[in-house]
Amino acid sequence: MASGNISESPEHSIKLEYELDGVQLQALWEPKGDGYTIQTIFDKDGGILDQKLINIKGHDQKELVEAFMDSNGIEPKESVYEPITLHKGCPSCHRNTLVRHASTEKKPSKIPIMPLYDCSSCGTKAYYLTDGYLRKLVVSNRELFDGMDMKEFETDEQKFINELKAYIIRVFASKHILNVK
Repeated sequence: MASGNISESPEHSIKLEYELDGVQLQALWEPKGDGYTIQTIFDKDGGILDQKLINIKGHDQKELVEAFMDSNGIEPKESVYEPITLHKGCPSCHRNTLVRHASTEKKPSKIPIMPLYDCSSCGTKAYYLTDGYLRKLVVSNRELFDGMDMKEFETDEQKFINELKAYIIRVFASKHILNVK
């Protein structure tokens, strides 16, 4: 049984810090109204590795957290809640004041698939995309890619991910949304 630290914010977000296969991770469950919660898995630096909106109607968010801990063999101990932050500077003002857009959005339908951030210092809009998160998006949305794309992904995954990232950079640059490096 692995150990972890669990805490709850005044807004009833639940954070679990744990280790899985020697890797330090953080999981966060945030209530979003209308019977939804967003479950996000972060790396030790606050980069998003996985994010999903879950309909928990008829259930309690704490049941979802318990099931996650049981499936990963985590025995938690209570700790003090501290928000998860991305340990990267704003691409415009370089201050460490990036706030994840999904954490401030209350409507489930408005939560972006792309990890977007707003700088609380200068107002810049930015995104930060880990290879792990992009890989999960590709794998869970195979139907959006043609056979040649998936063949390339299966042959040289890193090359495919790099090409996809380059395309995403161009799309967001045209919308004046900066890439956090």
